[in-house]
Amino acid sequence: MKGLREFEIPFVGLKIGVHEFDYAIDGKFFSFFEGSPIADCNVKVKVEFEKKETFFILKFFIDGSVKAECDRCLISFDKEIFGDCVCYIKFTEDPKLMSDEDEVIYISRDETILDISQLVYEYIILCLPMQRLGCVTPGQEPQCNKEVLKYLVAEQPENENESDPRWEALKKFKKD
Repeated sequence: MKGLREFEIPFVGLKIGVHEFDYAIDGKFFSFFEGSPIADCNVKVKVEFEKKETFFILKFFIDGSVKAECDRCLISFDKEIFGDCVCYIKFTEDPKLMSDEDEVIYISRDETILDISQLVYEYIILCLPMQRLGCVTPGQEPQCNKEVLKYLVAEQPENENESDPRWEALKKFKKD
């Protein structure tokens, strides 16, 4: 991707062994990825690139914070994230093996540069929790936006035991 050249690793010139790369990720990085759930962040990514004879091992260490929205009230908050991920890069000439697996990526022997921008993006996204409740601290009362919460806590109907007439009409079609 244009604009993400700093994430391209020219591995041909590297000696066998471990090489470290450090990246400071901000919102500009995520603007290159359409539909990104992150618009602003302050994340540090350290990559240990271990070059072996026939493959590479990439270890990603992620630490920082991202701007997220509370799933309950949509208020914006800073969510601390961290994570460690490992990826293996292997060479192949077989086009059938070129498809990626979870932790193994196959590249052609003709490649000279490894672009890790997509991996950095995906691993940061994976560090986000499934449920983001920024206004809730264990043991304390939620600090969510009161205006939004009043719409979420709608009054229950007075007669909960009354069935919906639409369901009653559908029950007629039920086979015995």
